[in-house]
Amino acid sequence: MHWLRHMKASMRRQAQARLPWQGERVDIDRYWAEAWQELQQRQKRLIDVDKLARASWQVDQDRGLIEFARADGAIARAPVQIIGAWNPLTHAFVWGWSHPSVRTRLRADAERTRWFGEKHDLVELTQAQLELTEREAWRLAAVAMKVNAAMGIYRGPTDGPLVFMNLGEVSLG
Repeated sequence: MHWLRHMKASMRRQAQARLPWQGERVDIDRYWAEAWQELQQRQKRLIDVDKLARASWQVDQDRGLIEFARADGAIARAPVQIIGAWNPLTHAFVWGWSHPSVRTRLRADAERTRWFGEKHDLVELTQAQLELTEREAWRLAAVAMKVNAAMGIYRGPTDGPLVFMNLGEVSLG
């Protein structure tokens, strides 16, 4: 019976991890650590199960969807939110809520992350532009993923900045 209690506790933790932040105060250090750990787990699923690592992609900002053309010919789709963009040449990260090319409907997750930052006095979540490394950009994206209960992050390579996006449930179509 001990294993049953352990399994139920594990299921509760997993369900709790997938709830969006609702305005409560949290232990920031713990929250950031959990966000990083959850990012690792969710990214593994996007790579191993959904097979998105090498897929070509495109975002339809009007519909709020990202589509991936997988190597096996399948098309995967997911709701998408743009968290921010990081420029590898200048190391500038610009949050989606302040980026001029991000449509309003795709800024909601970035806005909620800013609200989280305001509530907890976290400058890195409330300053429109930051100078940081790519790993630090991933760290900000991980927190945005956790705050919004996203399924994972896609870092879309472009000819310029790298776009960090929260993904909803991925479906094949």
